[in-house]
Formats: sequence, structure tokens, C-alpha cells
Amino acid sequence: MAAALPLSRPAPQEAPRPRRLGVGFPLAFAAILATVSLVPYVLAYVMTPPGHHFAGFFFIADDATTYLAKMRQGADGSWLWSDPYTSEPHGGVFLFGFYLLLGHLAALAHIPLVAAYHVARITGGLALVFAVDRLGRRVLRPELQRLALVIVVLGSGFGFLVQLAGNPGVFGQRLEALDLHLPEITGWYSILAIPHFAWATAFILLSLVGLLAIAEHPRVQVVIGTGASLLALSAIHPQMVAVILGIWCMYRLVLAAWGRRPSLRSLIAEAGAFALAVPLLAYNAWILLNDPTIASWAQQWRHQAPNLPSLVVSLGLPLIGAAYGAWLTWRRRDTNLALLMVWLPLVLVLLYLPNLASIQRRLLDAVYVPIGILAAVGLHEVVTHLPRRRGRMLQRVLVPVACLSSGLVLAIALRFATGAFPEAYIDDGRWQAMSWLATNHTAGDRALSSPGSGLFLPAWSGVSVYVGHYSETVDYFKKIATANGILSAGSSALAVESFVRDNRITLLFWGSLETQATGYQPDAKAYWRPIFRNGSVAIYRFQAQP
Repeated sequence: MAAALPLSRPAPQEAPRPRRLGVGFPLAFAAILATVSLVPYVLAYVMTPPGHHFAGFFFIADDATTYLAKMRQGADGSWLWSDPYTSEPHGGVFLFGFYLLLGHLAALAHIPLVAAYHVARITGGLALVFAVDRLGRRVLRPELQRLALVIVVLGSGFGFLVQLAGNPGVFGQRLEALDLHLPEITGWYSILAIPHFAWATAFILLSLVGLLAIAEHPRVQVVIGTGASLLALSAIHPQMVAVILGIWCMYRLVLAAWGRRPSLRSLIAEAGAFALAVPLLAYNAWILLNDPTIASWAQQWRHQAPNLPSLVVSLGLPLIGAAYGAWLTWRRRDTNLALLMVWLPLVLVLLYLPNLASIQRRLLDAVYVPIGILAAVGLHEVVTHLPRRRGRMLQRVLVPVACLSSGLVLAIALRFATGAFPEAYIDDGRWQAMSWLATNHTAGDRALSSPGSGLFLPAWSGVSVYVGHYSETVDYFKKIATANGILSAGSSALAVESFVRDNRITLLFWGSLETQATGYQPDAKAYWRPIFRNGSVAIYRFQAQP
């Protein structure tokens, strides 16, 4: 028996390292998404109806137009934003730094602002894809990374069924197709619509990847890089820095419950990364609390949480897979996925708690990331327990179903591109008038017009307005009524002059929209001196009468 025993114990063999995927798939995937996202906009320019000009946007076009106005302030050399959509006196503040920076870059590159907007949208999509891929490489096995990337970026819900059913009520609440209306809850919609949504998600993920790296091995350069990501995020969606802090604290608590306690050095380094973003966050809070005009503007925000049944339906099949993936993570005590496991529950709690700023819906940023990654985990677990052929067939069916609404969002954009919706276009009269005004206005000019024209004037002419945007115009509806009353056929010259002086109005932008609203005839008033006329649109400068 002794002779049969080995003379020495064989050295233990190292477990084979998992095969790491290259960047080929993420790069190709990102390039395809960027190209496809451009198609509707290019078609819209090519297929613009005669006598019109494409305004550059399909989704949430009124908000997107205000982003263009912010970019124009940056292109004019400002690093401080002043609200061009309201007449209340106020100074410049450092808000909307993302779009101010875009304006500066557009001026340096000598490209149109709307082109810079779409460059930011496309690069934001690229940044989003690579940030998701980077997080996936850290927390997932290689065989799950591609599946997770596809579901995160293209996954969506069943909002189309809600639309087809006529938005029925459930538990006393009307169902809404949020995945067809809110870009922030799906990756593809964010890429297609609003650039700062995609960039914000990229910075959220880079911040979390950095925090995971700090927890693993605290280093000064990683702390600085993570702090820079949090600082960049605070210039886009500062509320998400608080959400990340909450996610990270919950993650640490879960790990502690599983017997994984952090070192003091790691905790100090993690706190240091967050500390780099504190000055800008404190400044934002101070502005919102102490600047009366900015405070009044902020009070008009309407970003309340959607009702829960609508949210569940609009997150759809990926949410079901994510619930299973989260349960697997908890059962297995998977420390790699624990960060994603706590993300959605925490956001849901915050979403339905009251907050002073009424920005609950803004807490949904990037929530599709943990849903998509955990859904890939759940789907893979189901597939691996089936015969190979049946499992592959099931995956080939479920993944497209989980991404169906993203395809419908693209179809909506293509429908817009056919010219079927006139709100995406500016008629030639207003376009020519705004183009002229862009180079012929003076500093301090403020225009009075209809809200429809007032929305475009700051963006395309750089001229502030009395009323123009439902959120950025303080007392928007009251001002519409006031302006219509002042510019009525029977208003006296004294009333008009007093109104114009009190609100520091210097210009009157008048066309068919304005005439239809009030019937006012500025040509019959001596105090309005015409300075531009093109067809049905005219611009007047106020001239006080002796």
C-alpha cells in the first residue's frame, strides 16, 4: 500500500481563467446604433416639406429647443446661464454646464449648434455602450456580457400594448406607455432623443466602476478619476450623485451582512471620491435656495413619479428577468452582482417618497442598466436548464420581444421624418425672420411674441423673450393671458407702453400665430417701428412716443 502512494503531493493546478472578450462587439454595436440613430434626422432634413425648415428634434422638442438656447449662450462665450425665457431680472449662474460646454465646443469647431447637439447625442451613445460594457466586464462572466449589453441598451417594455388597449385603468390608475414617452427609462430612447441622458448614464456607470475599483484596491489616481466622473455627473444631473451614494451605502451594508467588511482605507478613499463633487453640489443647492428667480423656475418642475402599474408595464419583460436575476444574486450571495441587486429597490423607494424639488422621475436615470444586466443573468439561468436547442430558441424569441418597444420608438422617429407632424418644422417666414434677428439684435433685447414663436427665438436668434417655455418661463400661463390681454385690439397706448417698460421688452415678433391669438395690428401703432418684414412675419422695435 505504501508503495502505491505518491512520493510527493502534486502541485494544485490553477483554475483556468475565464476568456476575456475583446472590444470588437461593443465597438460594432455602438457604431450600428450611432448610424441607425442618425437615419431619422437625416431623412427629416432631406424630406422637409416645401416652405419649411426642420427644427432638428423629434422627441421632447420643446425641451430640446431650450437646450439649443443654452448652447447658444455658451457659443457666445458665457460659462453662466441666464434664463432667456422669462422676464424677471436675474444674474447668470453655473447651471446646465453640459450644454454651455457644447456651445463653446461648437464655436471652437465652427459648426452649427444643432449639429453639435447631434454630435453630443451620438458620442453619448458611444460612451453609454462602452460604459455598460466596462461594468459588464467587471461584474459578469464573459458568456453573459454581450447578452447583457444588448438587453441594457435595447431592452424596453410593453407600452405599445397599453397604447393599443386605449390606456385602460388598473387599480384606479390610468396606464401610460412610459417606454414610448420617457427617454430616461430605456437606453436606446436616450441615445435617439436627448444627449445628456446618455452622457449622464455613462458617468453614473463610470462612477460605480471606479468605486468598485477603489473598494478592491484604493489608489489615488482611481479616486481622482472616480471623483471626476461624479463631478461631471453633478454638472448634468446632480441628484444622481445622491442616488449613487445611496446605492453604494446599501451595497456596503449587503456585503457586511454577507461577512465582507471594508477596510478603513477603502472607506476613506470612497468618501474622497464623493468629496470631489461636493462643492458643485453645494453651489447648486445654494442657487436653488437663494436666487428668487431660479427658485421660482425650479418650483415649476413637474417630474413626479409615474404610477407604479405604468412603470412595471413599461419596464416589461426585462423587469421580470431582472427580478429572477436579483433573487439568484441574493441566494448565491454573488458579491459581483450585489451592487446591481440593490439599485432598483432603492430607486423605487426614493421614487415614491416625497422630496422638496419634486424631481422623483429624474431618479430613474440609468435604472435600465441594473434591470438589463440582471435580466441577462436570469435569462441565462433559465436557458442553461433547458435542452441546448430549446434554450437557444427561447433566447432568440425572448430577447427580440424584450426589445420590441425600442423598435417602435425608432418607427415613431421615422414617422416624424416623413413630415407628418408640423410641430417638428418652422415655416419659412419665421425662419427668415429669426435668421435676420440672429445677426441684427442688440445686447439686452427682449421680444414679445406668441409662446410658439417665443420657444424658438432664444435658440435660433439668441434673443430672450417674455414667454416661451412651459417650465422656464416663470408663471407661463399667467404671462400668456397677460400678453394676450395687453395686445388686444382695444388696449390703450399707455397700457402697452407701461407693460413694455415694466418687462424690459424692446422687440415685437409678429406673424400669423400672433395675429390669430389676439387680432392685434402693430402696423397701426406708432410706437412699434418695423425693422424687418418677410411675408406674414414682421419684427418691430418699441419706440417710446413723446
